[in-house]
Amino acid sequence: MLWILLSSLFAFLAIRELRSPWHKEHPQRIYLPYLLLVSGLSVAFAWPAVSTWRFERFLESRALILSEGRPVSVHCNTLFDTMLDPNSLAAGHANPQTGEIVIQKPWCSTLRDYLDDPEAADGRAIHSLNLFTHEVMHIRGVLDEAVTECYAVQYNRRMAQLLGVPAHLAHEHARRYYREGYAMRAQIGGLAGAYHSPECAPGRALDLRLPDSTWR
Repeated sequence: MLWILLSSLFAFLAIRELRSPWHKEHPQRIYLPYLLLVSGLSVAFAWPAVSTWRFERFLESRALILSEGRPVSVHCNTLFDTMLDPNSLAAGHANPQTGEIVIQKPWCSTLRDYLDDPEAADGRAIHSLNLFTHEVMHIRGVLDEAVTECYAVQYNRRMAQLLGVPAHLAHEHARRYYREGYAMRAQIGGLAGAYHSPECAPGRALDLRLPDSTWR
């Protein structure tokens, strides 16, 4: 919001400068360096918001593929949004009734950085992939957190490829999350343990038997 306000301010100054020759009482010549400066600042301040909007629409288009026809909207919270979000302690949350997925700051940036350079992915980057897949599973109508997380584990490989990650890295990163991040939940227990199930394994009750499952 702050970026848009600043962009609008400089856009107003640019428009005012363009109108100066036609001012009825005090017509003035356009001062080109000033016009270029305020126009450039308007564009520069607008870019973060525009870039985020484009990324959100990209995520929506990929989420729609796995949402089984359910409508999806994705919003990346700013710091201000996160402060006002009643679910701010959660890295992300989804509403299956409205189709809205909200990802807290800075997880959207982490996911974007991961997609920009998947070769350099660390554990946090891979976790951002799983976070997004997890919320998409909620949009499908899965509410139990342990089941949702298990489904996300199995769909992470497909989601990564839908987001543009090369196939070999998509498989490697999905398996890495299952072996490390997911397994860690069982060890930690508590709230993290609520996202883990011993039935989330090949051949167990929660195995979706996907042809491109993480563990195939």
